[in-house]
Amino acid sequence: MPLNYASVDNSAQKYAEQALKWQAQNQENAKQLRNLYAEASADPRRLRELIEFAEQEQNTLYAAKPLNEDPLRSFPITALPEKYSLIAADGSQIVPSRHRSLQFGLVNVGLFKVCFGSMEAPEIKLVSTLLDYEEIVAEDGTLLGEDDISLNRDLKERSLIRDEVNPQIPRPVLTLTDGPLDLFYRSNIKGATARKAQQQVFDLDQEMQKEGILSAGYIDKPGSALIHKMLDEYCRGLGLSKPELNSKKAQVSDRMLLAKIIKPSERSALFEIVSKQAGMSSDRLKVAFFYLNVSTSEEHPWLARVEIPLWIAESPELVAFIHSAIYQDAQVLDSHPYPYSLHRSHELAIVKQNEVEELENILLSKIPPESGFIATRSNKAHAKELTGK
Repeated sequence: MPLNYASVDNSAQKYAEQALKWQAQNQENAKQLRNLYAEASADPRRLRELIEFAEQEQNTLYAAKPLNEDPLRSFPITALPEKYSLIAADGSQIVPSRHRSLQFGLVNVGLFKVCFGSMEAPEIKLVSTLLDYEEIVAEDGTLLGEDDISLNRDLKERSLIRDEVNPQIPRPVLTLTDGPLDLFYRSNIKGATARKAQQQVFDLDQEMQKEGILSAGYIDKPGSALIHKMLDEYCRGLGLSKPELNSKKAQVSDRMLLAKIIKPSERSALFEIVSKQAGMSSDRLKVAFFYLNVSTSEEHPWLARVEIPLWIAESPELVAFIHSAIYQDAQVLDSHPYPYSLHRSHELAIVKQNEVEELENILLSKIPPESGFIATRSNKAHAKELTGK
């Protein structure tokens, strides 16, 4: 049965009014915070010291910390080298479900590699990994959920993208993934599993640093408020009153705060992500970020967050290269700028529903009929099939 559009329409006008009100409030909040941002940024060293003090005093903290650039500046694009390599990876997954005939999980990773200046065509690769049965079952015997399989996919993306680097491809080499480099800023995964994954990411980054391989994470239309939280700590550290915002739920995104500061093709100043949680590994990837305006229009800025390892942020030349390489890659999709390499990787990695069904049939065909293995879907899944769900 389709949606009851008449019922929805009764609430549509109210919804539209609420959305417009929320937008107006956010714009006013951003204006107030922009003034505070200018005040705090007038002395970047003091601002950095205040965040470092908060980091020492608090058990949990997720905020931005300025590095060695003027937070009020935006930085122009620079010329790219004649030869360099860009390797992108993106993935999708099948999450185990007890309602299927078989419980199985799969990680699908698409890889796109282009060597600029080599006159060679881009290379594409698809790696499909059926997870071992033991990998999809938790310690308590329950099936792993979306977060766990997504973590497996993220780790697989990073290891596979590293394997694509060989001595023959042009340097410098930039590897690009979709989403944050810090896997645990919003994850429900804790304890030993989190620490093990953090160690894996840290070890891989150490290896890449030794070989001079650059990595970046690209976040399109980010909603995080790292700078807002930084300003909260600035006020707390100096005993200042926070700006009176229009809503208790107000959390001004960095994207809205910086939209009028960063010009098309330019990037923001660099910030370090302070991500402190109980039980985190001491050996974990330290991440910096900048905002990049991938738009070509002054009237319609479009800010993405680019995350890089902190060691890269310490080299202006490497930051400039990553800035320029990602911006140029995003211009291929000029009407809706987004890195083309990630777009192609995503296209490769998508798992369609008919492919899920086919994989299940392949797995079922491997089980001997005389084994006594009961392979039937749940009654709920069967009922959904009758209604085409």
